[in-house]
Parts: sequence; structure tokens; C-alpha cells
Amino acid sequence: MVAMDAQENNWAGIALRSAAGLGGGQAFFGLFSDLLERWGPAGDGIGHLVGLPLASAVFVAAMAPVLRPGRRAVVGWLAATAVLSTIAYMAGYGLVGPPADFAAGILVTGLVLGVVERRTLRRRSAPGASRCLVSAGAGYALGAVAGVAAAIVIAPHLPGSVLWYSLLTGILGAVAGAVGGAVNGYAVGRFWWASRAPASPVAAW
Repeated sequence: MVAMDAQENNWAGIALRSAAGLGGGQAFFGLFSDLLERWGPAGDGIGHLVGLPLASAVFVAAMAPVLRPGRRAVVGWLAATAVLSTIAYMAGYGLVGPPADFAAGILVTGLVLGVVERRTLRRRSAPGASRCLVSAGAGYALGAVAGVAAAIVIAPHLPGSVLWYSLLTGILGAVAGAVGGAVNGYAVGRFWWASRAPASPVAAW
């Protein structure tokens, strides 16, 4: 496994990657689903069943360079995020309605990330695996609330068009990703990077 670059993968880097991944993914989903929704119920279904997994792919692509768990693990991570976050979104929409659908999808995305962190740390026999999982769940739960709150405040001031809706969902995702990444990044910074740092010559001697 290739050693991580400490300068590139720091606490701020996790928050920025998370914000970019969730923000970009949600912006794409907003654009894609809103365009296809104009085709009627079939288009709306395709927009969600295809758009949500693709949004998950954007997030995983943004975060995978941080953990570098290996190609097979990344494929499993992507599949789990795509399937579970889509189910969570649909459940949130069906049981509560918007914006609970976005919040549920983001929460599950964060939980899957935490599971990946936990497994990766355990394979390295490093401490803090469960703390990273908990921090991911808590961080992205807070992020989902913050993102939804930001969207609720901003939505009345935006025109009702496809591009503006895409911007709104992008802002929701970016805020959620920044908060979730900042909380989770603290735990990852303590345990993950420390587990990958080579021992100093003095300590080894």
C-alpha cells in the first residue's frame, strides 16, 4: 500500500474533499434528476435510480485518494454507497418527504465511509477504528442537518430553474460534506495518518 502524503491528506484536505465530493455529486444529481423529471414518471424514476448512484460515485472518487484502501475495496465501497444511499433516499422521501430524503442519503453515505475507515484501520492493526466509524456517523448526521438547513434558507431566494436547483442541491451537499468531513477528519487525522507514518530513525534505534 502506497504511503499517504501528509501534506496532501490533512484535516483540511478531508473536509475539502468531502465538500467537493458531496457538493459535486448532489449538484449533478439535482441537474440530472430535474432534467429527466420533465419526461414524466418514467424520467423521474430513471433520474433518481441512475442519478443517485452516480452522485455516490463522485463522492467515493473524491474520498478514495485519502484512504487508498485498494481497488477491490473501492469497488465494494462504491457499490455499498450507491445501493444503500439510494435506498435511504427513497425511504426518506416515502416516509417523511423532502428534505429528509437528502438527509437520509447523506447520513448513510457517511456511515459507509466510516465502515471503510474502520475496516482499513483494523487491517493495519491500528487503534481508533471504531472511533473513526462513530465520528463519520455523527459528523455526516450533523452535516446533513446543516446542509438541509442551508438549503431551506437559500431556496426561497433562488429562481425556479434546472440550473438553480442544481446549485441548491450542490450547496446542500457541500455544506454537509464540509461539516461531516471536518468532524470525521479529526478522528482520521489522529489514528489513520499516525498508523501510516514511518517510525523516526531515533525511535527505531
